[in-house]
Amino acid sequence: MTRGLRIVAVVVVLLIAGCQAPVIGPDATETDLPDSTQTDADVETTEPVPTDETTPTSTDVAETETEKTTTEQWETTTTTATETTESTASNGTDGTNSIAVEGGNLTLSADQVFADVKDVMAADVTPPRQVTVFENESEMTATLGGGATGVSRFNRILGLQPGEGLNGTEFERMENGLTFNTGFIYIVQSPDGDPASTEWVLAHEFGHYVNLRLDRVTTLQSNLGRTTDESYVVRAVREGATVLTTDAYLARHGNRTEPTAPLYDQLLAAVSPGEIDRYGFSQYAFGHRYVADRIDDPADLDSVFENPPQTSEQVIHGYAPDTEPPAELNVTVNASGAWRSGGSDRLGEAFVRYALENGVAPDRAAEAAAGWGVDRLHYLRPTTGGDSSYAWTFRWDDAANATEFERTMRDSLKERGDRTENAWSLGNATATLHSPTDRTTVLLLGNESLVDNTAVTSPDSGQIRIELPKADD
Repeated sequence: MTRGLRIVAVVVVLLIAGCQAPVIGPDATETDLPDSTQTDADVETTEPVPTDETTPTSTDVAETETEKTTTEQWETTTTTATETTESTASNGTDGTNSIAVEGGNLTLSADQVFADVKDVMAADVTPPRQVTVFENESEMTATLGGGATGVSRFNRILGLQPGEGLNGTEFERMENGLTFNTGFIYIVQSPDGDPASTEWVLAHEFGHYVNLRLDRVTTLQSNLGRTTDESYVVRAVREGATVLTTDAYLARHGNRTEPTAPLYDQLLAAVSPGEIDRYGFSQYAFGHRYVADRIDDPADLDSVFENPPQTSEQVIHGYAPDTEPPAELNVTVNASGAWRSGGSDRLGEAFVRYALENGVAPDRAAEAAAGWGVDRLHYLRPTTGGDSSYAWTFRWDDAANATEFERTMRDSLKERGDRTENAWSLGNATATLHSPTDRTTVLLLGNESLVDNTAVTSPDSGQIRIELPKADD
């Protein structure tokens, strides 16, 4: 649940699962997104492979198409051990404590909770090696590393940046945790030390651990690509499955009767619209609803991991994996002496929705994004170096949905920037909106000269041609 940790690693070493943590945009996984470090902070140095199917999968990174940054994958070393203690045998354990407990004390048996989670999941895996207990997130950050991270240029232009998050809300200092597939689990206890709160976080992290050990996460990732949209699906399924497991555990074995699923709707509602954390928290809320619609029992989770949804649209609306697949969208980007195409990414309905919230009300943003058929974000690189610009292309379910999105996007841009003839000035970037057909839209963002002088046409129905300007005047 790592709300406070936004840790980024480029070299993949370990699989982890973090809970309650927001993810930031193309593609942000808090280390699972949308906050990852940006190579594009001011001047981009990392170039993606220019293909139509590769994209930045960092969970927060919209700019780094070759360096994949996700919260599920970490380069780290085991933390320095503090005093190791045995978990107290309680709740009917036989006194055998195989899971070491470090840091603070647990007032319940980690072994018993793990045994009961395994029972709920009908799983046979070895127990984790160690649970480390922290009193607060500062301790966890100091031990594991991490801290504030950069926001991509693309997200900054859209206005999708971290805000206050949960600071100042009733959830500011709530329990959370982090799990490694190597068997190390880290939790932050509730400030009031409530054993029931510690219990559900521990059960949640054990649920992640079991899924990692059963290779369900690997299976899930192998059934999806690496776009931002598909990375959203990965985290939504992972967290949704674990919330379902946690609540099944609480119902059968826990000392707490109320489920945790409603908590994630509360967390989502607690973050101000337009802040990037809403994108991350939505993966828990929508992910749980999706998984719970597919199965009733955590023992049946294999069916979801092996046949997952393919888009965030399917997650949000509860569609089956073969229902409402991405529409066909053919885009040609013609390079010039000044500009070239630098790769592309599919961001998905969820990203569109939370990006629009920065300028219009959440209900209106959701309605405008709901007509999503497919999208593709194209990175436009200056041949002489410098900041990227962007061509965000869309195909909508029908003409009415295209019109609705364009009207909403115009109002969002108007709210955030100054209108200048056919463009909007957004600080150090410019935006224009094009409608090459009645079902397609192109949003150009970035360098003023490029945005003003790029030609967008549709030579045939369903096709978009983007002619980049020959010089950056």
